[in-house]
Amino acid sequence: QGHLGSGSLAPAFAGSLAVRLPIAAACGAMAPNVALVYGSFFMGDSERNIGDIKDGFKGIEGLELAEPVEGNAFDFNSLKDCKLLVVCTSSQYGMPPPNFKEFAHQLLLAATSNPGCLSHLQHAVYGNGDETYFKTYMNMPRYVDLLLEKCGSKRFFARGETGEPNAALGTAKCECKDWVPKMWAAAAEAVKAPGGEAVPWDALWAEDGGENHHDVTEFDLKKLVAKLGDLKQKPSAFAKL
Repeated sequence: QGHLGSGSLAPAFAGSLAVRLPIAAACGAMAPNVALVYGSFFMGDSERNIGDIKDGFKGIEGLELAEPVEGNAFDFNSLKDCKLLVVCTSSQYGMPPPNFKEFAHQLLLAATSNPGCLSHLQHAVYGNGDETYFKTYMNMPRYVDLLLEKCGSKRFFARGETGEPNAALGTAKCECKDWVPKMWAAAAEAVKAPGGEAVPWDALWAEDGGENHHDVTEFDLKKLVAKLGDLKQKPSAFAKL
């Protein structure tokens, strides 16, 4: 009579347990609502830096950090449940690194077919580049930042570019280790007041233009497919086809 599986108590207990379990789950850990996405190759700077970005998160009320994911493995549809997105990428001759191609394709598809579709989101971008490739220097971080804006996402902190000036940091040469704490501080403020003004795309150069160009070379889906192949994933729910 005293065992859970016997007697008339069992159905009532099972029923109350069925009610309590979802409540317990709801009261437990939040689902991640901050996505960390990276594109990296060769020296692995951006893969290392997305780790620095993750490690720099000291906890912000209302935010739960997801594990960093390379662009090709990222579920673009998961952005519907995200408050913040932080992207760290380099470029390969001005195009996405091979492990970032799927994210870039999904983003470009969303931006061109359904502008404004990520208006619930706020973002920040950190970029790595090699100035010896002058013409395409920092192209992918800059283009991703621009495309997220076209999708309606709000930039909550000035883009970081390694070695470039950054007015938000008061430096002539940005380093990831200095950008990360300031970015997370801005994230905390952005979550408290999500209706604030977006930070301009070119805010990093507000006080010092630096020695390198500020260009971004935009490419369309046709060029992306010609260079790196078709989208392997299904188009995201944000794309209007």
